[in-house]
Amino acid sequence: MNCTLTILSSENGNNIQLACSAGERLYDVLARNGIRFSAPCGGKGKCGKCRVHAWGGIKTDNDGTCLICKTYIENDCTIDFNEKHARVLTGGIVNTFETDGHKGLGLAADIGTTTIAVYLMDMLTGKELARTSMLNPQRIHGADVISRLQYALISEDNRRTLSNEIHTALDEAGRILLEKAGLSNQSILLSAFAGNTVMMHLASGYDASGLAKAPFIPYYTAAHRRTVYGKKVFLGGCVSGYVGADTTAAMLACGFDTGDETVLLIDIGTNGEIVLRDKGRYFCCSCAAGPAFEGAHITCGTGAVDGAIDHLTERGSGFTYTTINGAEPSGICGSGLIDAIAYLARNKSINPMGRMGERFYISDNVFIAPEDVREVQLAKAAIAAGIEILCSKAQISYGEIDKVYLAGGFGNCISVASACSIGLLPKEIEHKTTGVGNAAGDGIKMQLLSEASVRRAEKLRRLTEYVELSAEPDFEDIFSDNLLFY
Repeated sequence: MNCTLTILSSENGNNIQLACSAGERLYDVLARNGIRFSAPCGGKGKCGKCRVHAWGGIKTDNDGTCLICKTYIENDCTIDFNEKHARVLTGGIVNTFETDGHKGLGLAADIGTTTIAVYLMDMLTGKELARTSMLNPQRIHGADVISRLQYALISEDNRRTLSNEIHTALDEAGRILLEKAGLSNQSILLSAFAGNTVMMHLASGYDASGLAKAPFIPYYTAAHRRTVYGKKVFLGGCVSGYVGADTTAAMLACGFDTGDETVLLIDIGTNGEIVLRDKGRYFCCSCAAGPAFEGAHITCGTGAVDGAIDHLTERGSGFTYTTINGAEPSGICGSGLIDAIAYLARNKSINPMGRMGERFYISDNVFIAPEDVREVQLAKAAIAAGIEILCSKAQISYGEIDKVYLAGGFGNCISVASACSIGLLPKEIEHKTTGVGNAAGDGIKMQLLSEASVRRAEKLRRLTEYVELSAEPDFEDIFSDNLLFY
């Protein structure tokens, strides 16, 4: 039987109607029609994050909601698909950009697993003309790169789907940026991409199968130009299978090839990357932090959207909290999660082993559950172990680090004090830490505009030694030690 699915409050502000058949899964109908939504578990029915309000010929729970991935259409029905706007970090630290003096417009894109930041640049002057951001449309296939890889390896059609989703989003971003800059009649001559190694392979159309199994060998690592979907694209260079072009770009933007201080760069995201420079040596690693800090796998977790609890502060015998844009609390994002765990640990509601009794309610509808503490434990232990092992490789102590740069949206929003108090970051670096915004975005702008910057980035990439944490003989002991809340 033919049916009609009506979607209220879609991304463009208008209701839309989709043709479907009785018996079809709601997830499949939306995905087939390019409707963007989040499914951190890849549609396996495990995370509960794809819940929407629905009515009509569709079964719902008592509260009138259903999970997109577990619900089947029975007749004409309606869903309220009003995704909140996500706060995506686009600002960086570089204020002026050197150029090669080529006339035309260029597009620089930092393609993250969760979010995408896009910039329109005047390639002659180096001036940024406009910027925009969006959630990565691939999130319907899972919150992390492993989920995306598993989906891509099922079939060639799936691989093309992932690639198309990125390029459709970038095409849309390009139109928005040209319109913002009042240049709708002009075209973009060159695009430049940065991102983790998996995102780079999926965006460029390269075979990513080597990244799905040990020893995680990428199809490409060196920066180069390539035609993708008929467009000229510059692909930033990747250090290894799990340290990508975004890390190389961030190193460039932070001036890792200048000065002689001991510097640590940390990008805490779904996949955490850490780089240490000491005495002309460069060490890096990738930490499987998981998507907890992005809101996935946390009971009331959400991205950085309106209403997300983003900070929690101790006050007297209790606490106070803030939400993004002051909206009614609807969930908790990564920065709020770190504050909440730090508060609970300080007040002995979490013991050193991470055990917690009953739920901790922050608001009537947002709480921290015992299983959430475990997710944070695993994520913070992965980052902390990575920092410890890199310092060991360089034979330095935490106290010998001169500067620490925190890159990315999560790193720039967290309370460093809270992160240090739970052992996510070493206490010795608390007052040496600076947020550098979207340094990867700055680094890929630099490479878009200047061949000299490309050469600098490539030299950094070649000099950087990748440390495979799982191959380190004491990794498991170090990881286990860092699970504790001291």
